[in-house]
Amino acid sequence: MKKLIIIGLALGLAAIIFIYLGSGKLANVASAVHQSEAVDLIVERGRQVAIESDCVACHTGPSGAPFAGGVAFDSPFGMIYSTNITPDKQYGIGLYQREDFYRAVKWGYSSKVGNLYPAMPFTSYRKLNDKDLDALWAYFQSIKPIAEPNSANDLIFPANIRFFLGGWNQLFFEDSDFSPDSNRSKQWNKGKYFVEAAGHCGECHTPRNLLFAMQPSKALQGEFLEGWQAGDITAKELNSQGWNAKDLVDLLKMGESRMGSTYENMYLVVNHSLSHMPNEDLAAISGYLLDKDQVSIAEVDGSSDLKMAKRVYLSQEDKTLSGYQTYVDYCAGCHGLDGLGKPEAVVALNQNSAFTAQSPYNSIAVILRGLPSKRQSQTRGVVSMSSFNAQVSDQQVAELVNFARQVWGAQKDAKVDNDMVKEIREKLDTEGYLNHLQMKKSD
Repeated sequence: MKKLIIIGLALGLAAIIFIYLGSGKLANVASAVHQSEAVDLIVERGRQVAIESDCVACHTGPSGAPFAGGVAFDSPFGMIYSTNITPDKQYGIGLYQREDFYRAVKWGYSSKVGNLYPAMPFTSYRKLNDKDLDALWAYFQSIKPIAEPNSANDLIFPANIRFFLGGWNQLFFEDSDFSPDSNRSKQWNKGKYFVEAAGHCGECHTPRNLLFAMQPSKALQGEFLEGWQAGDITAKELNSQGWNAKDLVDLLKMGESRMGSTYENMYLVVNHSLSHMPNEDLAAISGYLLDKDQVSIAEVDGSSDLKMAKRVYLSQEDKTLSGYQTYVDYCAGCHGLDGLGKPEAVVALNQNSAFTAQSPYNSIAVILRGLPSKRQSQTRGVVSMSSFNAQVSDQQVAELVNFARQVWGAQKDAKVDNDMVKEIREKLDTEGYLNHLQMKKSD
């Protein structure tokens, strides 16, 4: 018995040491390198890195001041709130030194509260180079301090104990710099750097395991997030759907393209981040995602293909397919009898990625949940779409989606059945997403 107790204590001590060594607190931060650029240029580059990293979206609460925190993240383990990252000395990062900032952003360790939850995408920001991070540090020292208190997280045990996150880091955190591919072009590597580091695209688009860690072997293959599917954005999937560089740049710049329109979280990413980036950077991103070594600016500049898209009308044969009548009854009033949509108000359906995607999940979810309106500018926007959850049966949804995927998605063999619709409907209902548009029901 005594021997077992000693073994148990030894294992417990080893576990504690293992977890402790996973804390970002122990990260070795390289010394600052003298930069010859003027301070205002460094600060401006930092502002651009903040835009590329979409800091404002996660650190600006409803009706709150920029970067003052308060955004709620509904994780499987409870609510996590973003924090105040303005230079306020009491509530923000005003007492941080450069090393503290590095450990928080790249290694997920706050000198104020300890290990950070991976809702903060330090797993991606770890790839930021030191020049960009120094610029970001300079920028956050330059903004106005806001004395906004932070909200307390509401997490279940043992997720509420930050010390244990060191164990998560030991198991899942890849502590390595960005790795360019010497066999690919400079532009391709620039796109890779943005996607993997500042853009942290994998945080939403890479499947996660049961402990909420990204699965590197399935990078960018799509993940479920707040009742939607952040789509598969691998080159294989995008090329099979028919995306080109111009389509991607249009979508990233304006939130809409020949292949459809953004909504929900991706719409916010476009508004806060991508729409403020130059076309040169967006061309690099599109080249990397499509696995093209070179995308010329001439290829992506100019008028949107959206306005130049050919109007494709349904054939009489298309209108005999099962599902067309349901389309006429519930959808044609806004999208038109041929799915052409209405400029600056209702999206066209031909080649829409909701139907060209291999997964039919979002096309089913949109019908059941509806979509809120959005306004990108004074002249561009999309009206809201009603939820049809109460009006259409599982069979009607299955037939409608199959019809749309065949005529507008060119997927002749893809079949959605009643059981698939039923399963998705029940999942959305259980998670509280079918009560009012896409908003989650409060507990």
